[in-house]
Amino acid sequence: MQGNESTRLVCSILAMDQSCFSYKVCRFCETPVPDDKPAEFICNNRKCAGRRRSSKRLFRLLFSIGTETRVMNVVAFDRAAQVIFGCSAQEFFDFSVLHPCAALGVLRNHGVCVLVHNTVKIASKVLVGELLKATLNTPKRGKAEHLRMTNIVPMSSDFEPVIETLRKVDWS
Repeated sequence: MQGNESTRLVCSILAMDQSCFSYKVCRFCETPVPDDKPAEFICNNRKCAGRRRSSKRLFRLLFSIGTETRVMNVVAFDRAAQVIFGCSAQEFFDFSVLHPCAALGVLRNHGVCVLVHNTVKIASKVLVGELLKATLNTPKRGKAEHLRMTNIVPMSSDFEPVIETLRKVDWS
């Protein structure tokens, strides 16, 4: 794909990167903020003008998908990812934190705090093999390396969002 092209295709999820499923942003202007910022912080974005703001999480999911002819890595950001997760990234994160048996711990990766959860591993396992109709777009920024999945429609009539599957798991 070249320029601002988009392609609609049928694909299957082959894998999901489990290392980083979300990122923090300012709740008001959605400017990314470091994971180690407190829940309330001073946002220096022009829209916020140095006001005290709270943060929220948005999805950033890296998938390997397969079509009839090729395998490729793509990224699904918040709006598209919510379709298959059935909730916001903040709700998914909160669900993971509220289920102590789900949390594996906190890892330090180049100074960035990354939460690793059993819930992310289970989400990955649930999604592998899922057949989707997806729209892929080229990145708007030149330095981005993956195509964007901007529209996702599950093809299975018995598709169940990830959060619904997780709510059925016995965490005891």
